[in-house]
Amino acid sequence: MPLPGIYAVILILTLSGPCLHYPELTKAYFSPGPAILPATGSTYNEIQIDSLLVRAFAGATGPSGTIYVALAPPEPVIKFYRSTTAGNTWDHLFTIPIPAPARQLELLAPKADSAWLYLFFLDTAAGGDLYLLRLKTNTDTWQLLPVALGPDTIDRFTATVDSYRHYYLYCLYVNQHRTGANGRFTRSLDYGSTWETTQEFYNCLDPCLYFGAGSVLHCVWRFALNGREIHYSRNRHYGAPSRWEQLKIIAATGEKCFDPQVVQADTSPPWRAPLWIAWTVAHRDTEQLDIGLTHSTDGGNSFAPPVIIGEPFVDEWWPALTADARSAWLVYNAGAKGQNDPTVLYLHYARAYAPELWSGPLKINNPRVNALVFGARPRILPPGALFSHYGYPFARGLFFRSSAPGADHPGVATLTSSSTPELTALDITGRKIPLNRTRPAPGVYFVLSGSKINKLLILK
Repeated sequence: MPLPGIYAVILILTLSGPCLHYPELTKAYFSPGPAILPATGSTYNEIQIDSLLVRAFAGATGPSGTIYVALAPPEPVIKFYRSTTAGNTWDHLFTIPIPAPARQLELLAPKADSAWLYLFFLDTAAGGDLYLLRLKTNTDTWQLLPVALGPDTIDRFTATVDSYRHYYLYCLYVNQHRTGANGRFTRSLDYGSTWETTQEFYNCLDPCLYFGAGSVLHCVWRFALNGREIHYSRNRHYGAPSRWEQLKIIAATGEKCFDPQVVQADTSPPWRAPLWIAWTVAHRDTEQLDIGLTHSTDGGNSFAPPVIIGEPFVDEWWPALTADARSAWLVYNAGAKGQNDPTVLYLHYARAYAPELWSGPLKINNPRVNALVFGARPRILPPGALFSHYGYPFARGLFFRSSAPGADHPGVATLTSSSTPELTALDITGRKIPLNRTRPAPGVYFVLSGSKINKLLILK
């Protein structure tokens, strides 16, 4: 049976078999900026990790593929969970008491050391104290170490770790109640036991650190003086003092912006590893929220002009990015923040060989996601997304949704037409697509024919 309707496709990756060529689509595919396609509207199964009220959570994937999650409820404790089954099942490891309830968490799992986890947390006492929980997972032992204590207010922080055998830890924290050099950057060269004298940082809000390829540490933030610019800087010497380069202005449209994120593909050399930055754009001073995106193909020397993704008249906010050697993943909230408004979580991905091209948005949750609690904003790990459901003043529960093809919907569908051999097709999550009976939604599909695996991009 012929496929209903007329639509254009381009074969953008052939692992085996012949390569088709459609010159009329080349310009559209390789045009600057991401090609964002309409959402499919599909929803998928969620795996519940915990049903608690949630003040904050964070996750990390260890070098062996084990996923770790830390959860902070309203009480002064932190609960740790582990999955060795790609997120399909979860074990509660332990619960650790802390001095005061935590309102922000960042969990690090060093690539060079599978036995240790590092959880940074900002508590709610006074102006906020910043601590580090250092955990040894194979013996269930832990230490509580101070990072920044004292009278100065800490509103936000960001932390990361490099990928070398004798790794360093990096932390940047900011006082968002004042301008000027309100940021303080510090490193630990002995696995969190001690911290260097802090370096004054730029005038920043909502900072995000990411250790990329080689020895390069990336940082992105919004300009504290007006809150309407996204700034970027890098340090190519493992965060060494006086080695931060002059900042670059990524976006300066005059509109408010929030919560920028930066990641780099884990490939070498670092000046060829693509870099992605995402942030929330608030049109008309929060009247309408969208996601801004840019990328760099030269390690941060230059950036493509920013683009906006999202649907008209629908708010999108709280982007979260992650990357490995081959891909970057982006998730964000979409909908509205009112008590009875719908709010869902969308997922995109981009490949390192085409960093300007993002997949169409895929809805990955069923019930409504958290729209208001910053500490429980969605997170993305290479195996999938972590998120909570709506609640205020605390989010409700912690859930995981895999982003791996076939995770929830194994199997294939048959694709036939009068001019093609019998084929089978999957969407990017592995869901069955009956292409021989219904016109597929725009998006990315994997088409199988015998031993041949082809990737199709359906534009319209």
